[in-house]
Amino acid sequence: MNFPVGFSERGQVQEYIQHPPGKPSYVPELMFIDRHRMIRAQFSGADDFFKDQDKNIRALVETLLKEPATAKKAGHSARKKTS
Repeated sequence: MNFPVGFSERGQVQEYIQHPPGKPSYVPELMFIDRHRMIRAQFSGADDFFKDQDKNIRALVETLLKEPATAKKAGHSARKKTS
């Protein structure tokens, strides 16, 4: 399985993930971005999601993988799903 991995400055990352200015960030910060580049789920270190992270990660990945793939769209920025 191949997927892109990268790094950036803190301010750029916080803008990309739409993290509210002034709100503390926690480690780890885990995001699930779907095939349409939408941020579908986002969890910070204090979230209950991490209490059973293996099960929760698998369930979320399986849900996203079941969704149909579409033609690749231009662009690279993630955006949060609004519904």
